[in-house]
Amino acid sequence: MITKEQYERWKDFSIRMAKTCFKRKRNPNWEEILYAVEGFFEMLEYNEDWMCIVDWDSSEPYPEGHPHFRRTYQCLCWHCHGLKKSDCSYNCEDGHIYDYAEPLCPSDMCKECYESWNPHYWEDLSETQLQKYDEQFCGPITCCIRAGLDMGVAPSAGVIGFTAGDIRKMYPEGVPDWITGGKEHRWSYWLSDKLNGTFKEMPDEAGLVL
Repeated sequence: MITKEQYERWKDFSIRMAKTCFKRKRNPNWEEILYAVEGFFEMLEYNEDWMCIVDWDSSEPYPEGHPHFRRTYQCLCWHCHGLKKSDCSYNCEDGHIYDYAEPLCPSDMCKECYESWNPHYWEDLSETQLQKYDEQFCGPITCCIRAGLDMGVAPSAGVIGFTAGDIRKMYPEGVPDWITGGKEHRWSYWLSDKLNGTFKEMPDEAGLVL
């Protein structure tokens, strides 16, 4: 599970990206992208789901005491067969194995939002047409959310198309160490060839994998 500090980093990066990196974007414009990104985090906070996130494709069950904590499934332990033996190697609970409720992972949360992010979602379209509109309207929003999660919580190398200059514009007060990795951390980045260096050494046009 992520910490409150990691969550705030994730949210901050995502919102900064929406505000900064899509200024020339039209249909949707940057304000529409920002509105959707902020709405995503409002949903996470309202449902208190953020603390269960592991990475882009994973989440963990709600912790005990959480409003949504509950058992969702049970079966007899296949080791002690419900007898709750003290030496049960499966560490079962009262002779049973339980599953617990957990929120969707971020990738699935975003997919659940496509119907509200994509204004053409409910039109009678072919799968190819719908996918095209998903990429147009949902892609930038998902990009901001995933890049923030990758940088603030758990890297997945899932976002491309941005540069060191974009990151510097997002943080005019100075890019924090939790993004750059500090003075010693070396990045792989792309110009005409694959290169390697610290964030400070990168030219603004250096392409990154976030």
